[in-house]
Amino acid sequence: MRAARIAAVGLAVWLPLALSAAEVDAPPAAGKPGEAAVWIERMLSAQRLGDTLAARIRAHTVDYTKSERDVVIELVRDARKPTMRSVIEVREADPKSETRPVVFRIDSLPDGEIASWLWDIRWQRFVKMSGLEGTENFDGTHFHLEDLGFAGLRERKNGTVKELTDPAGAVEITSGAYQHYGRVETRIDRATGLPLRVHIYDGTGARIWEVQFENVETIGGKPMPTRMTTVNPVTNERSTLEWAQIAVGLRVPDEQFDLEHLDAVIRRNGDPIHLPDPPPPAPPPTAHQQSREPSGDVD
Repeated sequence: MRAARIAAVGLAVWLPLALSAAEVDAPPAAGKPGEAAVWIERMLSAQRLGDTLAARIRAHTVDYTKSERDVVIELVRDARKPTMRSVIEVREADPKSETRPVVFRIDSLPDGEIASWLWDIRWQRFVKMSGLEGTENFDGTHFHLEDLGFAGLRERKNGTVKELTDPAGAVEITSGAYQHYGRVETRIDRATGLPLRVHIYDGTGARIWEVQFENVETIGGKPMPTRMTTVNPVTNERSTLEWAQIAVGLRVPDEQFDLEHLDAVIRRNGDPIHLPDPPPPAPPPTAHQQSREPSGDVD
């Protein structure tokens, strides 16, 4: 995020790169204007799964120096109102680490803008961030806020749509230039509305980030990609996110997002996020149940 103010360490490093012509992709031909907003809204809705959500996510990141970092992200989200509210805690995966977890709240506003508050260890209170953009890095990873569904993707809604035959059953939204991006290509599955991949280009036409959405599973009756990867094909910087635990349709009290309540919890070294316990494993079948199961033999 801007100047790494939401991150415990700064991860966004921009390097001057000289690219050969073979490394630069030409933009695709213009598609149909006016349809992109419908597809982007559908994709955002599909990514949110439901009105309320709690999750634990594991993230692995490799930066341009080849140093690695593993973090655990815990998230509680409430999208029952026009403004979607999220509370996030990011901590080192190593239980022996003495690095203090980072706690922040992100509000995704109806107009696509983002408001965020970081619990600042120096000031011992929440501090509101200013000028936050969807292209900012999410703490501890190379993913951007808009990659993870926190931003409204206003610029992509003004893009063009192209029907794809390879792969069949997909559309691709191509945006114009915004922030430091030359353009962004967002590939969406027609059947589910889920993102398949995102390619991000700089102003010269060089591809600088490739985001993949994989391992689709059914959660709460809806399909959801449970693994995401982002790679810079030039520097080989990369991050992976994997959903380790997720629950939807929970009763989330308003105090979970109240900054004064969260501040009090953090000051007494409490846990600002409480995830529900995973369901117990199903008991093994009894001998009676096994005897009633069909053998599978075919006469």
